[in-house]
Amino acid sequence: MGKNPQKGIVTLGEMKGVIMCELFAMNANHSTDVNHSLALLKPRGGEIGPHADGWGVAFYEGRAARIFKEPVPAAESRCLAFISEYDYQSTTVIAHIRKANPENIGRASANTHPFERELNGRSWVFAHNGKLPGVKENPAFALKRYQPLGETDSEHAFCLLLDLIAASGHCGEGSPSAHDLVEVVGSLVGELSALGEFNFMLSNGEYLIAYAHTHMHALHRTCGLDGCTQEVVLLATSPLTDEAWKTLSPGSMNIYMNGEEIASIASLQSSQAASEVTQSPAEKTSFKAMNAWIERQAIRMMNDQRDRSRHRICRPHRRS
Repeated sequence: MGKNPQKGIVTLGEMKGVIMCELFAMNANHSTDVNHSLALLKPRGGEIGPHADGWGVAFYEGRAARIFKEPVPAAESRCLAFISEYDYQSTTVIAHIRKANPENIGRASANTHPFERELNGRSWVFAHNGKLPGVKENPAFALKRYQPLGETDSEHAFCLLLDLIAASGHCGEGSPSAHDLVEVVGSLVGELSALGEFNFMLSNGEYLIAYAHTHMHALHRTCGLDGCTQEVVLLATSPLTDEAWKTLSPGSMNIYMNGEEIASIASLQSSQAASEVTQSPAEKTSFKAMNAWIERQAIRMMNDQRDRSRHRICRPHRRS
């Protein structure tokens, strides 16, 4: 399989070497749905993208997260098709489509993102893009209170972060402040990044933290409807629409609340860490080809839905 000579489209066969999972998240000041975004993300999970080893999405409802996930291709999932049309409402959403890497850590619910743990009466949810070779074997990254259910380095890293946050004493009887969170996890995030690739989303239902180690994009929308102003930020590994998504600086940590960025740290990785995750020319070409092709497909799928999507993303949650 090769390029379509008429349209210059990169086929799935040309993307076999791309092994990154894909992340998506939303944070808003009023509950809203992400139906359109999930509909655009879904085919990347095995149809127009190679991430066919599972999918998951978490919708926060106050302190608790409602999580759906399956170790099957997102593009083939009847469950995800239902969810993407159901109008689930939330102020914070984290989603993930998985490409198992290494492949021997196969399809299983325990290996499917996002992962969830309780800390101080809140659900903490985490999803990761990349891999961290050696993290499970390194005694410097030994786990304490939190233990993984599956085999992934991603869940191990999540447990490490929660161990550190729990031991810091910053939680008290409420959530740690954004400043405290960055202060507590910053060094560990830098150390883990030095092992490989560590793009991630983390939330406790109050804050949404996005760490853009190598690849992350953000889109901010402000909408007015029926006298209500809605602030929304969307985050994704690759842009989902043809709007002006911002590329987040590599190595930056960004914290969002009520649809706005409330804190940002320019870089948490050392120059050594940055050099260790530098991609080869072949890897860069493959990644760019995948992104270009997926973005073209997303634009095509988006054209007949944009008006409906923007209305939904702007409306506050209303219950009868």
